[in-house]
Amino acid sequence: MKSELKAKVIAFICTALILSCGIIKNNVFNERQKQVERNQILAMESFTTYDIESDLESYINNNLETFEFYCNTFGITLDNLKEQIIKDNESNTLNKSDLGNTGTTYDSLDKNLIDYLFNLKKENIKLFNQKYSNGKNYSKDYVYGLLNYFSNIYDNVDYTVLASIAYIESGDLNAKYMMSCNNIFGGMSSSGLIKYQNIEYGVLSYVKLMSERYYAKGLDTIEKIARVYNPSSTTWTTNVKNTTAKFNNYENIENINRLISLKGE
Repeated sequence: MKSELKAKVIAFICTALILSCGIIKNNVFNERQKQVERNQILAMESFTTYDIESDLESYINNNLETFEFYCNTFGITLDNLKEQIIKDNESNTLNKSDLGNTGTTYDSLDKNLIDYLFNLKKENIKLFNQKYSNGKNYSKDYVYGLLNYFSNIYDNVDYTVLASIAYIESGDLNAKYMMSCNNIFGGMSSSGLIKYQNIEYGVLSYVKLMSERYYAKGLDTIEKIARVYNPSSTTWTTNVKNTTAKFNNYENIENINRLISLKGE
């Protein structure tokens, strides 16, 4: 009887030891497995850490002609533009439809960059080099091409009307003083004819002005525009109207590379 009881005790102890070893082994295995999983997660996090500089660099390289065009237009280096975009988005993933992190998204990179650079110029003029170039040095095809291209970006304006106004005001871009000021539309300030740093900036400023101060306010016909633009003339409206036909079949330029190619023609 005693030997039987002893055997049962020994068997129970052995079973308990086996179970304990199993539990310990299982816990060790589970702990190791958790550590492996933690290492995998850390490795994945390390691999997927977001790098805004790399993301922006890739985006610029894929749209280099557009970025370079607007850097030249506004007079800012590409490096300074990159640095400022990164600064404005340092705590966020870069939203390529809102480079300035303003909360406004854009359908086009052109309008995105234009608004961003105009605002940046107001905030930090020191980033911009106001280097002057003479608008007389460029072909009429390029200047009217600029006007067409920007009119596609500010799509509430009528290119034929804007081109006709420029044609009348500048004598088909032949007015030497106006062209030397990169001013194709006769825009005036208190000190006289407005002078722009380059022809691209001058034409862009003209289209922006017409879009925001005329068309956006309901001044969307030649007659309505004339009331503000040139109210003292009795022939201006007729002259502009008679000129629009010259631009009805003008090449529609929506591609930045096509626009840039006109500069060299």
